[in-house]
Amino acid sequence: MWTKEDIAKIVKDNKIVVFGKGTKEQPMCGFTHRAVAIMTQIGEPFEVVNIFDDESIRPALVEYSEWPTTPQLFINGEFIGGSDTAMEMFESGELKQKVDQA
Repeated sequence: MWTKEDIAKIVKDNKIVVFGKGTKEQPMCGFTHRAVAIMTQIGEPFEVVNIFDDESIRPALVEYSEWPTTPQLFINGEFIGGSDTAMEMFESGELKQKVDQA
């Protein structure tokens, strides 16, 4: 059973992490695919946690971030947002800057 403390540990232990539907190699929704594609294009190593691996991940994630949807992107412990926010930040150059500062 996942808890928000489990989510906090993953966020703390990984410079960049995406919680989404599916894996880095096989995203299982368009929004997760977009988030993975953006982070792949930036070129820094990142982790993906598949929320389908255990049904208790998603509620713990929502409790931790106070954000109801996935994917969820965290950089250097900071919740960035979902794929729409990541795309806007990517297009403006702000996301690369945030990754470089992490």
